[in-house]
Amino acid sequence: MKVIVAAFTVFAAIGANFAFAADDIDMSTIKCKDFIASSNDEIGTIMIWLEGFYTKENDPPVLRVNKMTKDGKAMGTYCAQHGEDGLITAANAVMPVQ
Repeated sequence: MKVIVAAFTVFAAIGANFAFAADDIDMSTIKCKDFIASSNDEIGTIMIWLEGFYTKENDPPVLRVNKMTKDGKAMGTYCAQHGEDGLITAANAVMPVQ
């Protein structure tokens, strides 16, 4: 429960000030170079969304912080080498639904 509250707090605190868009954030338009140039708060918000998107439909509603940290490092490594790739391409490569 603490993890969910913490994740919501992070999202609520920065959601309105997100650099990519004022209202909607189209994850398919974010490039790797933009992702790695983002603030830690923005990267955290993106990673929370990606973790939800890349979770099986019937999995329990649990944010696995250790997995998110590992996936975030993998995203950073991939994106540093493939700056022009899209965020979703990067996520498909390093954190597919299993």
